[in-house]
Amino acid sequence: MNIWSKRSIVRGPAALLASLVPVVLSVVAWAPAGQPAPAAQLALTSAMAAPKAYIALHDEGALAVVDTGANVVLGYIPVPLGAHGVAMTPDGSKVYVGSDQLSMVSVIDTATDAIVAQIEVGTSPHGLSLSPDGRQLVVSVQGEDEVVIIDTTTDRITGRVSIARPDRSAISPDGRIAYVGSTSPVDSALAIVDLTRPAQIGRVVMSHAPRALAFSPDGKRLYFTLDGSDALHVLDTGRNRVEASIPAGASPHGLVSAGTAYGELVLSQPRNELEILDPTRNAVSGTVVVGKSPRGIATSADERTAYVTNEGSGDVSVVDLVLRKVTATVSIDTLGGTPGEIVVQPRVIAPLLHSRTHLLRAGAPGRVL
Repeated sequence: MNIWSKRSIVRGPAALLASLVPVVLSVVAWAPAGQPAPAAQLALTSAMAAPKAYIALHDEGALAVVDTGANVVLGYIPVPLGAHGVAMTPDGSKVYVGSDQLSMVSVIDTATDAIVAQIEVGTSPHGLSLSPDGRQLVVSVQGEDEVVIIDTTTDRITGRVSIARPDRSAISPDGRIAYVGSTSPVDSALAIVDLTRPAQIGRVVMSHAPRALAFSPDGKRLYFTLDGSDALHVLDTGRNRVEASIPAGASPHGLVSAGTAYGELVLSQPRNELEILDPTRNAVSGTVVVGKSPRGIATSADERTAYVTNEGSGDVSVVDLVLRKVTATVSIDTLGGTPGEIVVQPRVIAPLLHSRTHLLRAGAPGRVL
């Protein structure tokens, strides 16, 4: 059910907020009738606030917004149904989210948490990835069997490349090459796309469909997981050959290439674990029990903290990677959606004066302040 149908929106005063923060924002609020509004969940953003995390709720038309300082849900941003792939610009100013039940990618300004553009890309946009410089967005459009390339300065499509059932992708540190998981059941592969042309310039045949992909910081290796393979695989991008396979528990799903002493991070869904892998020894160096059926993962700017979304328990596990333990759990299942992909701001984006924050807040009757 689309969350817009759950509560009508009405207008009200903003004077109360003026005494609380330097900048007054406006909020679209939603909650079940009769439930009070927790003060901690007011969607107030100021220059002193902590970075925010954005989580796709796939079964709902929404992104959950979490304050990573207080570890509370600020609210929900309405987006078209089927929120799936999520990507954030390196400066944290914009979030892109695909809606795989429709044909568009929505662009969200994180200073106002409002949709500022929608890009028609074709049926069922799935995986999204951004180049390290933030200038190019790669969208896997499964319903069209192609990858769409978007210029983020104009939010317009600049190229299309045919790839059978594209899913997740990863872009090289120099922004020139993308590896895209081609999940065709009869011809699974890692498709190699030159983003400067754009065109497919090669492919690496796989025994199973590729899942998550991530480059090493130097671009010399591509880490990836495969459907039906309980391992993290390592591709030498110079020769395009698999050089190692690291046992990684059952059904590894999310993946982050930390590029630090913490190692590579993968999720084991059946075991409800975050696994920390040491690529120098090709072995698991530690595990952390998280929530049920972990799905998405992102790290803080200093890479000390990992945020893991859990489909089965409808929450987010906050993991200290130094202590290797969960330090907080954030429930985000207010709307009944399934938490999936997650991105975290590298820094705070201060709002513009008199900007409007379009958040559906859990806890109070609908109100636009």
